[in-house]
Order: sequence, then structure tokens, then C-alpha cells
Amino acid sequence: MKKLIILPILTLGFISAGSISQVGIGYSKGEDKSKNITTFISYGVAVGLDLRFEYSKAISKYSEFASSDVNRYGLFATYTLPLSTSSFSVTPKVGIVKNSGEFEMLDTLSKVTDSSTDFTYGLELNYDFNSKLSIFAGYTDYGHKFKKLKSIKASEIDSKNYTVGFKLGI
Repeated sequence: MKKLIILPILTLGFISAGSISQVGIGYSKGEDKSKNITTFISYGVAVGLDLRFEYSKAISKYSEFASSDVNRYGLFATYTLPLSTSSFSVTPKVGIVKNSGEFEMLDTLSKVTDSSTDFTYGLELNYDFNSKLSIFAGYTDYGHKFKKLKSIKASEIDSKNYTVGFKLGI
């Protein structure tokens, strides 16, 4: 019964939205000073409501490891709320994220891999230059602590990121 109700609502939302609404790219710093690149594409489901697919990749090396590879794949629901002026808006986001990391320990040949899927949330502040181009600053709490790295100082790698970037409306 629930499928019979939800399917027409989702179909109507996708038909009324009609197209991809935004693509974006940003540079983010994690709470441990790591550097990341984040990209996303969102699809308009209804006015102001988007379904966003997001990918984030660490581009810096953690000093605690000989090498590291941290990736995140996320699916978010976002809703853009205009503020008092027409140029500013705020975008809260909630969703799930797949965190994965591979770390090679210093002075050893051992590698540790870890991954999980977690609930996540965030908030972005947007400034629209025009109807197609925006700049944003945001915060995302990924909620994941790499559990297999308990004995290492870096046991909470990148559970929070602060991002600045551009959004392009399509």
C-alpha cells in the first residue's frame, strides 16, 4: 500500500521538476585540517526541494600514515530557503553517506581499510550572483569515525567538513 502512495508522489515530483537543477564543486577542510574536493549534482524534485548526489575525496595525506585514501558518496535531500534578500539563501541537507578509507601505516607494510554507511546532515549559506551562478559556504557532519583506527590519534578523521565552492544552475 505504501508503495502505491509513494510512487505516484515521486513520479509527479520528477515530472514537475523536469531537469537537473544544479551542479557544484567545492574545496573543504576537515576537522583534522585535511583537504578535500567535493562535487555534486542535484535533481529538482519540487520547488526548492532537490535530491543531491555528492562525492568527496581527500586530496591531502595525513601525517599519521604513509598513504591514505578517503572517499565519501552521499545521497541528500536539500531544501533551499530564500532569506530576506533575493541574493541570499540557506540550504539544509539530510541524507546518508558511504564513508570509505584505506590507510597504510608508517614504518609498516600493513594496510587498514574501513567503511560504513551513516546518517548525515549539513547546512549551506548561498549567495546568488545571478539565476545560474552561486557561491556557497557549508558545514557537513558525516558522523563516521574510522573504528579500525582506534589506537591511532587520527581515529576521528574528517567526521566534519567545512566547504566553500560554486553552484551552477542548469
